[in-house]
Order: sequence, then C-alpha cells, then structure tokens
Amino acid sequence: MSAHVPPAMLRAFALGAAMLLAVNGGVLAAPSVRDEPLKDETHRLEQAKTTFSGGNKGGSAWNMEVVAHHELGGRGFNADVWTHGGFAYVGHWGFTDWATGNDRFCPTPPNNGVAVVDATDPEHPTMVSRLQNPEGTSAEDVVVYTAESGPLAGRDIAAAGIQVCGGSRSDLSIPRGLQLWDVTDPANPVELGFWDSECCARGVHEFEVEHRADLGRTFAYATVPTSRYPDETTPSGYRDADGEGDFRLIDITDPTVPFETSDWGIQDIGGPFSDGQGCDPDSNYGHGAEPSADGTLVFLSYWDSGFVRLDLSDPANPAFAGRTVYPANADGDAHSSQWDEDRQLLFGADEDFCKASGSGIEKGFGYMRIYDYSDPAAPVQIGAYRTPNSAGTADQAAGDFVIHNNFLVGTDVYSSWYTDGVRVVDTTNPADPVEVAYFVPPAGDNPVKPSQRGVLSNTTQIWGVVVDEVTGLIYASDMNTGLWILRRTDA
Repeated sequence: MSAHVPPAMLRAFALGAAMLLAVNGGVLAAPSVRDEPLKDETHRLEQAKTTFSGGNKGGSAWNMEVVAHHELGGRGFNADVWTHGGFAYVGHWGFTDWATGNDRFCPTPPNNGVAVVDATDPEHPTMVSRLQNPEGTSAEDVVVYTAESGPLAGRDIAAAGIQVCGGSRSDLSIPRGLQLWDVTDPANPVELGFWDSECCARGVHEFEVEHRADLGRTFAYATVPTSRYPDETTPSGYRDADGEGDFRLIDITDPTVPFETSDWGIQDIGGPFSDGQGCDPDSNYGHGAEPSADGTLVFLSYWDSGFVRLDLSDPANPAFAGRTVYPANADGDAHSSQWDEDRQLLFGADEDFCKASGSGIEKGFGYMRIYDYSDPAAPVQIGAYRTPNSAGTADQAAGDFVIHNNFLVGTDVYSSWYTDGVRVVDTTNPADPVEVAYFVPPAGDNPVKPSQRGVLSNTTQIWGVVVDEVTGLIYASDMNTGLWILRRTDA
C-alpha cells in the first residue's frame, strides 16, 4: 500500500516533472490549441461590453417568498449552488478568451472558490468558509454528498469541477479536473484529493455524483469539453490530446485517490451530428452529465447532437443506447438535463441565446423540452415549456430569458432561467406542463469594478437552483447578487 501524498505536493511534483521533461528534449511540448470559450461564455463576453438600461430591474414573485439573501461578500461571478446538511455551497466561474488576447473572466484570491454558507438558521445565513481552488482556475460546478463506502464512509465530501481560466489550456502548470474536500465540519474544510484531466481541455465543466450500491463504488459523472482540437479548423466534439472523449467516469470511492474508470465521445458513434442549423452549428461538445439514481445510466447533453443515453452497467465500457434528435427548425444547444426514473422522462434544457437564428429556425430563447425515453433507441419529445419572455424575438425586457439548469422534485421542475429567475413547472401532465410559481430577484450591478475586464451585465442572472428536500427550501444563485433562500407559499 502506497503512502498518501498531500494533493498540493502531488501538483508541485507534476509541475516539476513537466518542466524537467520540457527542458530535456521538449517531450511535453504543448500542442497548438485555440483557447476559445464555449458558446455561453462567448455570450457573457459580449455582454461584458454592453450596457443595459431597460428591462425589469425590480424583480417579481408569484407563490414564492424570500427567506433570506446573502451577497457572498459582494464578489460577483457566482456559479452553481448545492445544499447539504443545512449548508449552501456556491461555486465561482470564469474563463479566458485568448482569441482577443486579454479578455478575462477569472476570479482571483482571496474571494474566489466555493463559498460555504451556514443556513441551519435559514433566515440568518452566514458564510463560514471557502473551498479554495488553485489560482488561475474556476470552481464552477459543485456537489456535496455523504460517502457511503470507502475509507471515508460516513464523512461529508464536497467535489468541485476545476477549469482553467487564468491562462492557456495548454499551460500544464495550471491544474484542471476534479477537486475534493472533507466538509464534515463545513467551517473547516480539508482538501483530500485532485483528479487532473490533463492537457489540453479546460477541465471538468459539469458533473454529478452517484453511488453504485451494486458495486460498492462512488462515481463522478463528468464532462470535459474538448472544444476545438488540435487546430482552429477541426470541429468540436473530438478527443483531446490524450485521446480522451468529452465524458469521463471518475471513481471517487476513495476521494484521496480519485481515478478515471472510462471515457466516451460522440465520435464513437460516428458523430458529431450537425445539419448546420441554428446560430452555433459547429458546436458538438459534451456539456452536461445526468446519471440515473442507481448510477447504471448517464444522459449526456451533447449540444447540437442532442441528449445521449449511455449504459454504464459495466463502468469500464460505456455503451451507447440512444439519443434525441432535434427537429429541423430547432436551434439545438442541449445544455443539461434531469432524469425521471419512475416516468422514464428526460427534462432537457436548451441554452440558446439566439432569439433569431436565421431562416427556418424557430424564434426565441432556449427552453425546456420533455422527452419520453422509455424506448432508449427512439426517444420522443412529448412536451415543452417556455416562459412568456423566452418566446419570440421581441425584447420584452433587457436580459437573457433562457433556461440554464433543471432540478426535479417529484413532478415539479425547478428551473434556473437567468433573467427570468427561478421558475417552477408542474409536469403532472408532461404533455401540458404548467407554471405554478416563480421568483425573479431584483437586478444588481456586478460587484467587479468597471475598470476591470469581465464586468457582467446589470440584469438578473440566476445560474443555479436546488431544493432541500428535507425543509422544502429553495436555494438559488445569482451571478451578480449572490445567494437567495426561498420558500413556496402555495404548498
């Protein structure tokens, strides 16, 4: 049995080894790679150069009320949110656009990292610690769980997706991948381990965690978008410099020694698939991963290639089981999803920022699509939901009226919808979903000083939403204004 080496020491050793090899013959010379942002990041970059003066800035609510609000130190750049044991965990996002040379959305110490908020008294939340990620990276997506097996069984573990944002993705001195902490005492987190996705993808973009009771193993189901590689003319959706696909299955049973079990990419079934429709026709990267409750399935949000179902009965050998196909008039942009095991339904979120994508393409922002996936080889869309602001091309108000993420509780879908806030949709009849509640927080100016690059728009920007199924409280993260704790009033 090998001795445990602290993660920081492992990273330092890896960096030293990389430098040594570079000096002795350039064995690890980085390939030429264009550090282009993903589509949503490109949109944020455009917004950073735009001033919004119109729209609804005051916020609104229906069948929901505010329990508390926390500004998280006024840091801005807030990303996804998770709740566990009465504590909220809010990620921090960023990226670098090297196409222009210096436009940057990359938080810096000491305010970066995952903010840990004690909400055991939900009316008086208090920030108690930060999960500190490496400098030059973002910690965008976060999941917290209680380990069910392995050497730390019974301990609370936090995992965050780490991506490069303070330099080039080909810079091997910047770690990227999955970082894990022991948060059994949330006020005093302890870093446990780090899985490095290596050169030259940006790192883990989105992921979820499930325990395989049949195997006694816990896995992170992660996406590592390769974007364009190895040159500017190669379409996205291909393997990275190490031959890895966009989906990675990471064994975190022992969070001090996480390791990759398998990978998969759309090219394994002849993709990417794109008919050149919509405003982003060449994007076919794995963006999100949604596992089934037993961990034997995963649904990959593969942008214009739809929602892909993989069978992971054998974790070492992912098997393609089917995928959704967008109609000819759709813009595509499969961003994330939620799986309803009981009803065999997949709730997809299309992150389409283009209100008008050209002739023959439906108008309006991205929205929720509902698929009957009971026949894996032939999933069928049976329903959809749009907010009033997301339909059509008119500017009802300034902002981004597009869906981002879904969170399913029973038959209610809680959606983060950027400038349309948090929406709650009753899908008892999935062919005719009905909105039953919403909350739109007031807009806030981004706390980042205007003199700095990467200032976000002064509109409501709800990134993530999650529900504490014990208390029923709703936690939502706004990129500008921080953490919102909400309560349904129609229960």
